[in-house]
Amino acid sequence: MLATWQEADVSKHTKFAGDWAAALGAIRCPAIVMPSQTDLYFPPEDNEIEVSMMPNAELRVIPSIYGHGAGYPGLGSPQDDEFIDKALRELLAMN
Repeated sequence: MLATWQEADVSKHTKFAGDWAAALGAIRCPAIVMPSQTDLYFPPEDNEIEVSMMPNAELRVIPSIYGHGAGYPGLGSPQDDEFIDKALRELLAMN
């Protein structure tokens, strides 16, 4: 898992040749990127940069005190789960 975090790069493809902005810009599907406001592994500031390059994405920061665990149903809080579920319902309703 650590290697995936360190090596994962959407631009590692012959089509993009390492051009991260081009790779993110090629993602055309609607997306809602939802980091936790207290996630120390993947801080929301990183996602702000990524979302700004994705044409159909929006950033919704989960207002959680549970850090990286906010995205795990049952580990965060019922409010975290509802925040995520609401966004997923909206995303699925777009089509």
